[in-house]
Amino acid sequence: MRISLKIVASVLFVGALSVIGCKKDNPTPTELLTTGSCWQMVLLEGYDTANNIWVAVSIDDCAADNCFAFKTDQSFTVNEGTAKCDPDDPQIAEGSWSISEDGKKLSLSDDSSTDVGTIVELSKGKLVYESTFDEEKIRITMHAN
Repeated sequence: MRISLKIVASVLFVGALSVIGCKKDNPTPTELLTTGSCWQMVLLEGYDTANNIWVAVSIDDCAADNCFAFKTDQSFTVNEGTAKCDPDDPQIAEGSWSISEDGKKLSLSDDSSTDVGTIVELSKGKLVYESTFDEEKIRITMHAN
């Protein structure tokens, strides 16, 4: 009888672990965006309309070390890092953000402007965002630490 109780207990334990282990975790777009403490640009692309392709554009060192932090209160900060593109820029800039209900549009606002772009991909630690800047289509890929 002892052996069969051990076997039943083992089977129940393994069964319970498999149910817990198979639980799907589907974070919302807001949760995905706010879990990263520092989002940094890893790829910048411009759209070549003549050839209908995205082309990588070099990222200046002063922009590559910027750290974006999206907070749960829908505010964000941008820390300029050690290299600043403009020495007169503040070390930390602030703004607000929002995601559309369908999770496809990301709006970024500061004191002077609002940019609304399309979320191409938002997954754990990765954001791909398309927008228009100076009448040019751009795509920014960011990774979170």
